[in-house]
Amino acid sequence: MRRNRISFYILLSFVLVFTSCLKDDDTTTVYPSDAAITSFVLGSLKQYVTTKAKNGSDSTYTKTLTGSKYKFYIDQVNRTIYNPDSLPYGTDVKRVLCTITAKNSGTIAIKKVTSDTLLYYNSNDSIDFSTPRTLKVFSLDGTNVVDYTVNVNVRKEIPDTFIWNNVSSQPFVAEAAAMKALSCGTQMFVMVSNGTSSTLYGTDETNGVEWTPMGWNINMPIPANAYENIVSKNNTLYLYCGNTILKSTDGNYWEKTANAYLSRLVAAYGNCIYALDLQGKLVASADEGATWLPETLDNDASLLPTQDLSYCIIPSAINPDTKTLLLVGNRNASHYPDDNQAHVWSKVIEGDDTDEPWMYVSTNDLYYLILPRLTSLNAVSMGKDILATGGDGFGASTVKGFSQIFYSFDGGIYWRPVSTYSLPANFESNNAFTMATDSHDNVWMFCGGNGSVWKGHSTNTSESNPSAITR
Repeated sequence: MRRNRISFYILLSFVLVFTSCLKDDDTTTVYPSDAAITSFVLGSLKQYVTTKAKNGSDSTYTKTLTGSKYKFYIDQVNRTIYNPDSLPYGTDVKRVLCTITAKNSGTIAIKKVTSDTLLYYNSNDSIDFSTPRTLKVFSLDGTNVVDYTVNVNVRKEIPDTFIWNNVSSQPFVAEAAAMKALSCGTQMFVMVSNGTSSTLYGTDETNGVEWTPMGWNINMPIPANAYENIVSKNNTLYLYCGNTILKSTDGNYWEKTANAYLSRLVAAYGNCIYALDLQGKLVASADEGATWLPETLDNDASLLPTQDLSYCIIPSAINPDTKTLLLVGNRNASHYPDDNQAHVWSKVIEGDDTDEPWMYVSTNDLYYLILPRLTSLNAVSMGKDILATGGDGFGASTVKGFSQIFYSFDGGIYWRPVSTYSLPANFESNNAFTMATDSHDNVWMFCGGNGSVWKGHSTNTSESNPSAITR
């Protein structure tokens, strides 16, 4: 790339600019004082794509991308230029041609990466945008100069993959007899049972290394099965403990909301907490447990899951106010020893309207597309996707524990393995296992036995600049 040092030419251009053009009638030409970048467009780009050949080896080929399809925003307040939609993974931005326009045809220069030396911008010269670059635009009258920072965002992760990170190993996870994870606000919590009592641990969802045992200001023990009876909604935790409904916004300070006589809590969303009563009926409370009303079912209540329960919230693709509440779990092992699969129920919630009945997601006829009956079965939602896994199969299920992640995109009707979602390499856990998603759809997994805490995310998440404002 041929570059001319700008120092001499800038000086020369300013001399020419400041020389008044006097005509015979003594009229003076006035040059504008505005300095601004008004347009930034990329030219053709190269993308290097790696694929798997039939023999399993990697094969790389080159694609040409039309850079003008990727819109760049110019923030005139903060003087930044950026693309909110990142360029595809593998795009080469070290040698990029671009078209940059300045107001009133002002002079544009670019600062070198390694020094403050300025180089003339030339649309025929390629620019290295692998690091943020500084543009300077000079007004025609020479009185103003404005700096812009250009960020050309490129996806840093291969699309359509799921990346796991082993964030820590925790003794309280390793020693757990049973546990349940859930998120609340920007916190991740794990309720751990040692077989005699339970303890709640918490961390910020950006951390995962430092876990704090939560306080307990209530004058009663936390029973061993408390992990089965904790749910979260509207940035508040709800716990059923000693025939009492308790709530907390931070996991440390708890207050009593009502007395209740239930079998267990099963879900929470919107203005309702859902539970199974002592007769095994599904009931709901809209007043934090003070009163409980029976829910309408479209099928027999004997099909309700009663153990290894998870609940998921699935958004509607059409109406943002519509959600589907999904209940996933197993029936009682003693009462239904011959089950080979989990049981799934769903309920549509329209805004504050919770009157729709619960619908049993009927068993499909394809054995290889069912969600098997697994010990410590856990299901989580990532947008409209549902992921589930668990330990060894029991009853009539012979599925090996943690053999795969089961995936459903249709509300729990069909379940299948997909290459996008897989368990971490070297994953292991005993049957004390739990998982949950946080507020950013990261999946957390907690593995009894070795105490591993895994955190995973999909590379399809946008990598745009969330803090930039377009004006």
